[in-house]
Amino acid sequence: MKAPLFVLAAASALAGCSDRDSTENQVALPVGTQIADNGVVEAPPTGSAPTIPTASGPGTAFGMTKEQLEDADLLGAGNAKLGEVDRVTTDAQGSVNGLVVEIESQPDDREVLLPLKGIEPVAVGDQWHLRAPALTREQLLTLPEVKRAGR
Repeated sequence: MKAPLFVLAAASALAGCSDRDSTENQVALPVGTQIADNGVVEAPPTGSAPTIPTASGPGTAFGMTKEQLEDADLLGAGNAKLGEVDRVTTDAQGSVNGLVVEIESQPDDREVLLPLKGIEPVAVGDQWHLRAPALTREQLLTLPEVKRAGR
């Protein structure tokens, strides 16, 4: 019981030491604003996070459209880039059931078919990408290779 009284007394003493006479003179700062030890005010970043993807229906996955999926990078643990989504594969109803991922490798780039299990969307900057945190580049290279017609 003594500890809460001490905390309350300390808080009251600190409140009395304030250099502001009332809360009427306080300015409301935007959320995320920080004041450095030297009194410099640092405003929050002006860029906002991308809106959460909410696409649904045939040709979509993870709330992302086919175009968003095909523009995404595939990231591993720590957001390390594993490859780029080249295209999506779909079933007879148009539902996305896999991703063809291009992996930069020597001497030629390689495309593999990646199932959707264990993948999650992740915002990086102002874009959405796909992350497979349990997947390594070495595991990705063992997946079935996809050959394009004419290659």
